[in-house]
Amino acid sequence: MASLLAFVVIAPVLRYYSMAFENGAEAIRSIADIPRIGTTILNTVVLAAGSTVMAVVLALILAKAVLHVPRRWRRVASLVPMLPLVIPASAAVIGYVFIFSPSVGYGNVLLRHLPFLSGMEEGPINVYSMPAMIVITGLDLTGIIFTLVYARLQEIRGPLEAAAQLAGASGLKSFTTITLPLLRPSLIAGIVVAFLLGLGQFTVPLLLGARTGIDVITTEIFRTREDYPIDYALTAALGLPLLIVGLLSIVLQRVATGDQRRYITQSGAGGQVSEKTSVWALVLVLAYGAFAVLLPILAIVLVAFSPFWNGDLASTTFTLEHVKAGFSDPAVISSVLTSAGTAVAAVLIALPLGFIAALAMTGPFRAPRLAQYAMDASFLAPLAVPRAVLGLIILFVFLQPPFNMYGTYALFVVGYVFIALPFSLRAQQGSLVGVHPSLFEAAQISGAGRLRTIFEIALPLTRAGMAAAATMMMVILTHDFAVSIMVRSPGNNVMGTLLYEYWDNGVYPQVAVMALIMSMVTAVGLGLTILFGGRSALERI
Repeated sequence: MASLLAFVVIAPVLRYYSMAFENGAEAIRSIADIPRIGTTILNTVVLAAGSTVMAVVLALILAKAVLHVPRRWRRVASLVPMLPLVIPASAAVIGYVFIFSPSVGYGNVLLRHLPFLSGMEEGPINVYSMPAMIVITGLDLTGIIFTLVYARLQEIRGPLEAAAQLAGASGLKSFTTITLPLLRPSLIAGIVVAFLLGLGQFTVPLLLGARTGIDVITTEIFRTREDYPIDYALTAALGLPLLIVGLLSIVLQRVATGDQRRYITQSGAGGQVSEKTSVWALVLVLAYGAFAVLLPILAIVLVAFSPFWNGDLASTTFTLEHVKAGFSDPAVISSVLTSAGTAVAAVLIALPLGFIAALAMTGPFRAPRLAQYAMDASFLAPLAVPRAVLGLIILFVFLQPPFNMYGTYALFVVGYVFIALPFSLRAQQGSLVGVHPSLFEAAQISGAGRLRTIFEIALPLTRAGMAAAATMMMVILTHDFAVSIMVRSPGNNVMGTLLYEYWDNGVYPQVAVMALIMSMVTAVGLGLTILFGGRSALERI
């Protein structure tokens, strides 16, 4: 199985990137001929670095704030910073457009009523600018770093901080000299992941930057993909730096953290930190949630239920016309059904593959160590490739014989399987990793064969993990944007591609209705994820 997975997952990636070196690396040399390529590369780095810095600062502030939220509200508060992870990124971006579009954004219109801004005809905030792109991307990445930092902070708070307080250290000094150094592995891991996602960011630059000529590498790849015939070698050459930076970042992460045993702390003995709670900590967390999630969704609802979008709240009237038209539009219904159907098909493929790999890596019948490494690399490989590039890899490989999948929904399914593989493995592996081997050994001593051990012991133990993985993957896949845009073909739409078509045509009420539908579908998936997997399921997203 390890060899087969490596062939199916890693081989297409290697084959795709190898095209950049064909004909004497002609594609790599041709990058210099792309207009404004230097500015495009600079924009990519600025967006990634700026959004990562913002996300790190916000995540640390929110993690500390949640720990000081009154206990009865703390569980709810800990969910708020993770909500941007499960709200469709495309819907959130469109919501911010409705709020901060320079001329008719609701927020800008309200701001221009202030005395010192009353003479302005546009702004003061331009959502189509690099600062806005950094902020919106940073808000999206904050949840990733928060999940890593908050879990570690809960482990750290204990004897060491209590000792610092008894020694007279202030809260700030205790944080900078004790907490922050112990957070190093989690923080560096979060920074690396956030920076790589920022480098591969596609949704924000495509929906915002393309309008004002702010290109990044992924949008340049998309522009090349839209030409016919597609110059796959050039797209591979453009995506190669992202892959190299990704691999180097992973290596640097391991070097920077070193021996992680240095960061192990013990809890329970030696005193506890005196817990100071504040309602203002809850207000801070809710304010973040309101700006990152609630306001964009409210803006979408407002446009969806308005006759037209003019930004003037005072003269706004409401109608069901656009919503009724959207819910009865065959194209919308088809896109929803296609999204759900292709996502379910991908989950049904990825789920058993993840279960088999989890068994081989942590279960009763462990594979040889080399095979384990191969499986782990195969399942995690899609995470190292930006999703826009991943979509092109799927397109390149599966349009050729013997697959010939052009114009079929199978392309979506294949792309979604690649996205789902890492989540399928990690969720189910987490369910098995804590099970003591003696449980499986007892079954074997009692005469149970391998299949019986798997079906009567391993499978029930991973049932909760499977349910959490399935619902979590459905949430991720139904609002996928980058891979779907890259593999789409005329007439074949999922929700994300139909949303982009409406956006590209400038039909904003339809855009709002489509974004609202995507958010509703995600809300259902989010509820199921929490129901089956609890809050911890969100942390794996």
